[in-house]
Amino acid sequence: MRLFVAAELPESLELELAETSALLRGAVRGRYVSPDSFHVTLAFLGEVAGSRLGAAIDAVEAGCAGHGRIEASLGSLGYFGRMRTATLWQAVESDGALDRLAASVRRELGAAGFSFDGKGFLAHVTLMRAADLSHVELPMPHVTRGAIDTVTLFKSDLSGARPVYEPIHSVALP
Repeated sequence: MRLFVAAELPESLELELAETSALLRGAVRGRYVSPDSFHVTLAFLGEVAGSRLGAAIDAVEAGCAGHGRIEASLGSLGYFGRMRTATLWQAVESDGALDRLAASVRRELGAAGFSFDGKGFLAHVTLMRAADLSHVELPMPHVTRGAIDTVTLFKSDLSGARPVYEPIHSVALP
């Protein structure tokens, strides 16, 4: 099964991200991410054998231990890749708390023998894939705040028209 670990967003941030996405629809062509799929990926594990699911859950639990709710706000828009085929995202700012949480989760996953992408962590939410940004000036989004209080291990199914993310196990950040 294809797995990843993500911080789930509070409703206030999800609503603002959905508004920003709707605003962009008139100006940017590409594949928009459904608002019910917004999240901040902490670690992408890729294909994991079902027999290792318990160990993944234990590592996520251990990685979240000692971390509390994270006050976060939405930051600027940015992109990865080329202007005509970009992945468009919005930053999530947390005074380093999301960075520390991601490092802790990744450390525990690594100690449990899981490999994951080695990319540096950048707290962001993907809004769009294959975006053509070549003739567009990105707007400055509103600053919205909220508290992130849940980390979830998700199973990702890419077999349909759009990705489907199924929560496997969630950890509350007190």
